[in-house]
Order: sequence, then structure tokens, then C-alpha cells
Amino acid sequence: MRVKYLKLQWNVYWFQRRPPKKLHDQLGSKTISINLRTTDLTEALRRRDAINQEWQALSKAQRGPDAYKERLTLLAQEQDLSDSLGFVNENLIDTLSDAAPETKAQAQVAISGFSEADQAAFWAWRKATKNETPPEQFQYSIRQGLAAIIPYKKGTVTDVHLDKYSLSVDLFLGGRDDKSLESILNDEVYRWLDTLDKSNSTKSTYLSCLKGIFLFAQTRGHINQQLRNPFQDIDLGKSDAVRYKFMEDDMLREIISKMALNKHPHDGLIANLARSTGVRQGELFSSKLETHKGIVCLNVVDAKTPAGIRLVPIPDRLVEAVTEAHPAWVTKGKGSDFSKRFGKAKAKVVNDRALTFHSLRVTFITWAGNTEERWTEQHIAWLVGHEEGKGDAMTGQLYFKGYNLELMKQIVESVEAFDPMKNH
Repeated sequence: MRVKYLKLQWNVYWFQRRPPKKLHDQLGSKTISINLRTTDLTEALRRRDAINQEWQALSKAQRGPDAYKERLTLLAQEQDLSDSLGFVNENLIDTLSDAAPETKAQAQVAISGFSEADQAAFWAWRKATKNETPPEQFQYSIRQGLAAIIPYKKGTVTDVHLDKYSLSVDLFLGGRDDKSLESILNDEVYRWLDTLDKSNSTKSTYLSCLKGIFLFAQTRGHINQQLRNPFQDIDLGKSDAVRYKFMEDDMLREIISKMALNKHPHDGLIANLARSTGVRQGELFSSKLETHKGIVCLNVVDAKTPAGIRLVPIPDRLVEAVTEAHPAWVTKGKGSDFSKRFGKAKAKVVNDRALTFHSLRVTFITWAGNTEERWTEQHIAWLVGHEEGKGDAMTGQLYFKGYNLELMKQIVESVEAFDPMKNH
């Protein structure tokens, strides 16, 4: 049975709808398809309704910069701009006449007691007749840009990536409510970056999101298309990106032994599962445990990239333990808590930024690439959720026709087992 605006694809629900015409520009498309990241119909219905409610709110909103822009559009259709009566509130005109303002700042003070709509009309008129730039509250802001790009990007990138857009804006504003996009200058971006205690790789991610918001606003005609994007061509200096190292099994055993397994008995199993499947830490704590074609799998529905949405078979040797423990560790907040515990234990064993929990993913990929079966790079990429597994390479494009669960199961079973008790 088909449910309105919902589509089931790969056991995951999608929201699909043609939005009202007035929202096409805001949403960036005449047809919207959004991955709801759930296999549960009830939850999918809730998320569908939330999106529809958001669209209704967007349809009714016409304040601030939007009202200003609407007034500018109306003025552009007028033949004679000399007469403000009928366009600007008469009481506002009287107030301005009494105050006799000579500057934009004086005019702003004189009309501050009037409604936002009246002020928007006044500044639109001043822009049309005197080419004055309005106060910042009537200019298109970075939060407006964020609100516009999120629905446009939904369904094309993961929720994790969408969150980075919001985080980037929050960090850039640094406690301020908002800021006009056109007022942001290149040197301000550099000063902001200097305040961040982050790697260049992380800074680059933030810049990419902010650059995208600015460009999106330009392409939609919200800001001057001739302006230089202040988030573009930023020199971050020499790359300090970490290349994660292979982690020897003996080191992993030592790290696990340093963890408080009496308080957190599943920690060793979680590390073992990452070493045995290549699953990312975030995926371990957001996945669902399911059986497909008789194979017990982690269903990863919220991943770092679209390629990461996949089924990951669990090796037979771990199925019983994972089935018993999975409900306990997949709880909100458990992922970050585990990360802290693993990091503290690792620090007691080795001081190396390139050796982290993510190293277990590197370790699995290395083991898989060196088995007797000699699995292809594309096969391994599909299993671990790398983009290249989707066919960037010519071999993948021509010969690898899709995710084969049985084959993925063979790969995880072929990798040498990790014994946490060896030499203990």
C-alpha cells in the first residue's frame, strides 16, 4: 500500500513530494526527495508530517529581508519613484519630515518605532531612489542562507553532513544572533579561523559549508552576484591532516585491557567488531541489528556519506555476542562516552595522533586487501562505505553491478579473527 509522500527503498523510507510553486525558489527544486533515515513506518510518518509543517511555515513567512525584497520588486514595477505616498506609511513620512534626517543612521533612528514591514518599505524606497544600502536586519543573513540550503541538500547528503552546515554557522557567529552575508569580509574570516582550536582539515570542512551557503544565496539572487565569496580561496597553510595508521592486534588487546570492562562489559566487543568489519564508530552506535537473507547485519541508515548507507554482515563468531549486547550500546550518548573511554585507554598505551579508534577501520581494510582471496578494491570499498565503491574507478563502473550481501559476508569471514584474550 502506498502512503502519501512516502516511498520505501532499500528498506528505508524516503519523503517525496512536489512542493507548492511559491516554495520552489526557497527549496531549490520542483521535486523534493529526502532520505528519512528510518525503517519504521510510524517514525517515517512523524518525520513526513514535520517536513510538511515546516513547508507550511515557510509559505506563510514574509518578514525582514523577505519583506524588503518583496517591496523592492514592487518598486521595480513603478514608473515614477519620486512620490513615496501610497508606498510608505504616511505617519512614517511625517516623522521623517519632523526629524529632517540627513544620514542613513539618522533615518534609521527616526523610524525605529515603526513596524518591520513599514521599515522594510521605507528602505526599499530609499534603495530605489537613492541607492542606499538598508540596515543589516533587512539584508539577507547567514542564518537565512542556512535555512534555505538545508532543505535543498536533504536527500543528497547525510544528516551528519547537514549538521556540519549548522555547526559551521554557529561557530562563525560566535554567540551573535545573525549577520548579513554581504557584510562578511575576507579578513573577518581569517580572524575567525585564528580563534578555532581545530585541525586544518576540520577548518576546511567549515569553510566548505560556509562557502556553499554564500554561493547558494548568490545563485538564488538573494545577494549581489558580483561579490567575492569571502569563504573562498582561504590559505590554511600546510596541511596537518592525520593519516591514520594500521593498529597491531597486540596494541588493541593492550588498549582493551586498560578499559574499565567491569563497568562497561561491551567495550571490548565494540572494538572487536570495528576491527572485524571496518564499521565507523558513529555507524556502530546509530545502526540497527537486522537479518537479511539469513545473514545477521548492521543496517547503517545514517552514515558519513550516501555511500555509507549499507548492510554490514557480522562474522559468525561475533553474532551471538553482538545480538545480546547491541540493544544496550545503541543508546543516545553512548557513542561519545565510549570514544572518551577508548581515548583514555589508548593514551596509556601509545602517544600517537595517527593511532585512534579509526585505525581499526584502516586495520580491517588492510587485512581484507591481503587475504588469499584478493578481494578487489571496489568490493572492499562497498563493504566499508567508501565513495569509490560506487564506481568512480573504471573497473567499478563496468564490472561491479551492485552490493552483494553474500559476497560482503565472505569478505568479513575471510579476514583473520581477532582474539582479545590471546597472550593474556
